[in-house]
Amino acid sequence: MTTPERLAVTSRDGVSISVEKSGSGPALLLVHGSMVDGATSWAAVLPALREHFTTYVMDRRGRAGSGDAPDYSLAAEVSDLIAVVDTIGESLKLLAHSYGGVVTVAALDRLQRVSQLILYEPPIFERRREGKAEAIRERMEEALRAGDREQIVTIFLREQIGAPPEALAGMKASPLWPSALAAAHTLPREIQVVNTLRVPAEKLKQCTIPTAMFVGTTSSADLQESLQWVSGLIPSCRVVALEGQGHVAMMSAPDLFVSKLLQVTGGAANAASSTSLTY
Repeated sequence: MTTPERLAVTSRDGVSISVEKSGSGPALLLVHGSMVDGATSWAAVLPALREHFTTYVMDRRGRAGSGDAPDYSLAAEVSDLIAVVDTIGESLKLLAHSYGGVVTVAALDRLQRVSQLILYEPPIFERRREGKAEAIRERMEEALRAGDREQIVTIFLREQIGAPPEALAGMKASPLWPSALAAAHTLPREIQVVNTLRVPAEKLKQCTIPTAMFVGTTSSADLQESLQWVSGLIPSCRVVALEGQGHVAMMSAPDLFVSKLLQVTGGAANAASSTSLTY
């Protein structure tokens, strides 16, 4: 295995985006979701992926080794992603989880170097989710002004995600909690995007990149609904079930996750056996 190399990619607005390069083989860019950084999101699957791919793990702006800006926009994150893709400078596969998938879909018309997309439950909905969502965001921003990172994450998990008390307690006791607290300041702005974003159906219909969408069979009804809408519009989109898993299978079932990814990308000998993958 190659020694990991840390790249600093300058985005359009001057923010530095940190990317870790390692492994060997075809290029695979991994884009994490909310509440984590790149290392935390993909730690359990990276050792196996490095055996098949040259992996590029980016930290989205506002966390870990990446910089940030005083003002936030989804367009800025799109520019971050394009800057990383251009820096890689070759044809690549792109795996994006949750909010990372939101950024990726927003960038669809600028991903000419991407040969394959794997989207894992991006929260993209047919209709805006306003009303109650606005009150949630306001409470999170109030906690942010007070410097109460634990309250921000708690509101996010309990009210935005709908995590039950036992799941919230488990999260607080898990090794992920410090990473979640470190990224807390990014959560209000990201749920604002998720709750108000309206992706035009035509944009999805015009996608020419071969696309697979991962879905956990135990994921929430909202995420299932999102998947049905997005996958139904992207031409020839392949839907891949992660049996018995929810929104973070790369952490909860890394072997299963890697197996499915290798099947989809052609990195496994049995990649052609796809019947069991359809959900």
